[in-house]
Amino acid sequence: MHDGGGLGSSSAFLSFDPPDRSGGRAGESGAENLRGGRRIKHRDLANLLNAAHFREGGVYVRFERPDCGTGFFLKALPEPSDGQTLSCRWAAKGPGPEKLAEYSCTSILISDGRVHASVPAEATSVDEAGIRVRLPQPGVQESVRAQERYVCEGVRARILQSGVTWEGTLEDFNGVSLGVTLDDGSSPSRNWLNPAQPVTLLLFRDGELLFSGECSVLKKAPGPPGARLALFPSRSNLQRYPPRKHRSHRQELSPSPTVRFVHPLSGRTEYLRAENLSGMGVCVEEFFERSSLIPGLIIEDLSVELAGSVLAACRAQVLYVNLLEKSDGRRTARCGLVFLDLEARDQVRLSSAVHSAIDGRLSVCGPVEMDELWSFFFESGFIYPSKYLSLQAHKDEFCRTYRKLYEDSPTIARHFFFRDKGRIFGHMSMLRFYPDSWLIQHHAASRDGYGGAGVSVLDEAGRFTNDFHLHPRARMDYLMCYFRPENRFPARVFGNAAKDIADPKGSSVDTFAYLSLPELEGAAAEGFQLFPARPEDLQELGRWYESRSGGLTLDALALRRLDGSDAELSGEYRREGFRRERQVFSLRSGGALAAVIQVTVSDLGLNLSNLTSCMHVLVLDSERLSAAALFSALDALRGAYPDGHPPVLVYPREYLDRYSVPYEKTYALWVLNTAYSDAYFESVRDTFRRSCREQEERRAGSD
Repeated sequence: MHDGGGLGSSSAFLSFDPPDRSGGRAGESGAENLRGGRRIKHRDLANLLNAAHFREGGVYVRFERPDCGTGFFLKALPEPSDGQTLSCRWAAKGPGPEKLAEYSCTSILISDGRVHASVPAEATSVDEAGIRVRLPQPGVQESVRAQERYVCEGVRARILQSGVTWEGTLEDFNGVSLGVTLDDGSSPSRNWLNPAQPVTLLLFRDGELLFSGECSVLKKAPGPPGARLALFPSRSNLQRYPPRKHRSHRQELSPSPTVRFVHPLSGRTEYLRAENLSGMGVCVEEFFERSSLIPGLIIEDLSVELAGSVLAACRAQVLYVNLLEKSDGRRTARCGLVFLDLEARDQVRLSSAVHSAIDGRLSVCGPVEMDELWSFFFESGFIYPSKYLSLQAHKDEFCRTYRKLYEDSPTIARHFFFRDKGRIFGHMSMLRFYPDSWLIQHHAASRDGYGGAGVSVLDEAGRFTNDFHLHPRARMDYLMCYFRPENRFPARVFGNAAKDIADPKGSSVDTFAYLSLPELEGAAAEGFQLFPARPEDLQELGRWYESRSGGLTLDALALRRLDGSDAELSGEYRREGFRRERQVFSLRSGGALAAVIQVTVSDLGLNLSNLTSCMHVLVLDSERLSAAALFSALDALRGAYPDGHPPVLVYPREYLDRYSVPYEKTYALWVLNTAYSDAYFESVRDTFRRSCREQEERRAGSD
């Protein structure tokens, strides 16, 4: 239980300048003054007193000097009452009997935070343990605050103004103001606080920051132990993330989810209806007179629940509070809360609920019948004859990998479907294969049925990225995709994005030559050295790449630095039942760095083109490094791959042309810095507008 009273002081003795006759309190703003008043019956009075006893709360007994009217309050703990008599125990030791002899008990103040009753009282007995009073019928008055106040316990306050700091305690609060009592009333700095200037308020519980923000000082009043401040937060909204043109879709769900959290200041468990929901946050409403949420307040453990299941659980922060006037005249406070960091599975559950509400044919990591998925891959032409010939010898292993990917929904993968009446019409998947990068792969659409299914899953994956890339646990700084330059759809979408963004640090495309590692003919070449890459090797690689491309390939492939994040990701793969291994080597010729080789090994079929189980070769010095030396070095690394013939991606492709080394095809590696998501969405929209315009022009020409 906690004290639900609204006087907001933990002290048992209140100052000799007590609240005014209407029940107001020094330090309150005009917005907080009590309003109105009416007589209440003994039964209603008994209910107030018994509720205070149930909450283990207190009442305040007023003593006055008969000759001058000055006096004080003593806090007391009430016993059960019938509304006509009341027995109380003192909350703490107060003035002795000799002091009380100079005063008369005149009234008792009862508060539940919003309703205040000032009750005339006549003492029948008073001693050091407590007091017993009679409560006559006439003169009982009830007053109501414009807003309920909530009592706090254990919340420390720190106030800063012009280089001076004061410590104190948060006594009470509501959605409009906060009551803080400073610690030391005898400190010389007590007079340095200027109420005409704003202050910065920080609130802590057990050392954890709950709130920080600028506040106006509505009132400053003296009182033991230190000054009492009424503070008004200056901002009604704040901006957690940079502004974006393409914001997360807010969706009203039916039935509405419930938002549950423990209020960080009051300790009360709150249950509020979600007015709308997105991947970034949730909107709730409170009645204005009971509002308790303040912009900037951090909620440690918030959960969004629907039909008994948790959609998401995370830290959150109050972004804004807007006052609304309802048609029935009641005012509400509409509050926006932003999710600060969602776990992977919460991201999936939340996005699935929101996306399916937007379009019931869309799903994120939903269940799928594996035979239906394989049939779709063949019917859509995604698995074409030559690709099937390359994987058919290992089809059982492919099936096992895909069953784990799609049925177990591991944290390392996302898949998006467009389905209608049980049939798949569009598909795209994403794989976190590098610490801060997600690989877009396996984009396919049916050749009949819905013509826009492929675009729909592309848009769905884009919305997912837009919702969650700012969450630290998403580790989604970059999106990457390999595509064949002759493949029109990705070339137009991703290639145009890089052109339209026109900033290689926003989006870039680098072309690699692709070949299967051939058998080494003859003796291995000499004059080269192969070592595990050192940090200075990657620094030299970075300088070379910046001068040649200036794009994002090294960032996406995690080739800027060597740290523990790569081993952490490989550990996550193992926990999910998958294999991921990565090593980076430097190839030296004549003592100088000539190439950097990245060796990655993964489960067969994790990527159908095996681009997650391959070698990436970046050649810095094509003159110094002969083809014979390069392929001798690659042959030395062949043993990492079970079949001995891994794919090799070589950049720049002109290196192989220089030495007349044949290769099978080229792959373009597109990378997007997700901080440029607005520019990406604008480019995609422009691309499809241009495509529609070109189709119309072709039709008009044929007519």
